Amino acid sequence: MKILFATDVFPPKSGGSGWSTFYLARALAQRGHTVQVALPHAGTDGVQTRVYEGINVVQVGYRASAAPGLRAWQRTRALEKTFSAYLADAARAFDILHAQHILSIGAAATAQKETRVPLVSTVRDYWPVCLYGTLWRGGAQCPICRGGAITQCLAQKYGGAAKFMLPVVPLVERELQRRQRALQKSDVVIAVSHYVAGTLRGAVDEKKLRVVPNLIDVEETRRLATSKLSDASSDAPYLLFVGKLNALKGADWLPEILERSGVTWPLVVAGDGALKETLARRPQLDVRGWLDNAETLALLARAQALLFPARWAEPLARTLLEAQALGTPVIACGTGGTRDMIDDNVNGLLVNSVDEFAAALRRVANDAALRARLSANATRVAQEKFSAAVVTQRIEQAYAAAVSGLKVES
Repeated sequence: MKILFATDVFPPKSGGSGWSTFYLARALAQRGHTVQVALPHAGTDGVQTRVYEGINVVQVGYRASAAPGLRAWQRTRALEKTFSAYLADAARAFDILHAQHILSIGAAATAQKETRVPLVSTVRDYWPVCLYGTLWRGGAQCPICRGGAITQCLAQKYGGAAKFMLPVVPLVERELQRRQRALQKSDVVIAVSHYVAGTLRGAVDEKKLRVVPNLIDVEETRRLATSKLSDASSDAPYLLFVGKLNALKGADWLPEILERSGVTWPLVVAGDGALKETLARRPQLDVRGWLDNAETLALLARAQALLFPARWAEPLARTLLEAQALGTPVIACGTGGTRDMIDDNVNGLLVNSVDEFAAALRRVANDAALRARLSANATRVAQEKFSAAVVTQRIEQAYAAAVSGLKVES
């Protein structure tokens, strides 16, 4: 099968969406499919090509203002003229157009009207129903909001000025409707977790919707971790936190969790963000900033446990997939798609508060047999549910459904 991936970003400089696209594209290529990647590239003109890890990548230039608000409006229209036009032309040589995120899905839906090439869209967070894609407001998870309540969301970015932005609310509602229309034009919509799928019900035809997680290349993850093990740490036990240092990721809970648990192991913190300086002043925390992927994996492989106190509804965190592949015990808040990965007391521990987190950490630290059991089950789950062989087969089924129009069970 010939597959054209349309994505917002792609390695080597990329966030989680781009890396997930890369691993899927590579796994499909290894199964004998022909794969090409296309993405918009801001601030340039024309089309440029490159190769990344054997995958052909096309970058389609576009220009838009850097001014907030105006940039979003201009970007959408610029992409309709450039990226969607490229996809409309290029997709004719492919069997499937697989769009990966907010910008590329809109452009792919526009292109699909001309080409009629089957379109599959993957939703990795909450952008179809939330302006910022987080479902997070005022330091807590929030419901999908409409009407005047949208000003509370705008306040997260614009502060006190948001109270003067009621005239903007209809524009925000129309933007969300535009995003949902793009999904409705897709032949199959993939949600990366059951929680994400739940936010799409009512916005997307149920018959088109299926759940397929991101994959983890278990063998490569272990190889990368091993390549840097000598640089990770001493043999002394330690805990690990990986992620942005903000409230969404639960970084503000870390000192209190340690204090209430009574566990004296040091906590290595791999990440950066607004709370970095505050956390760095805590004596039990070793804040190292952003580390490259191999260094992070090496630390993860040797950690006694990964602390994952994310309080927003994590769609399907890549860090948890990596922990599963490496057999690292996990303690996590049971939010969002985390429950798709962690079965409480089987391959990790799920909690809902600081006190529960502290108690779970104390339990893990004091019970080597528990750590061993969680570790063994984690590696088993990684192979059975999230390995390349398992996930790519389900993706192929979704492609077949898009081509044939038949419903395939998720």
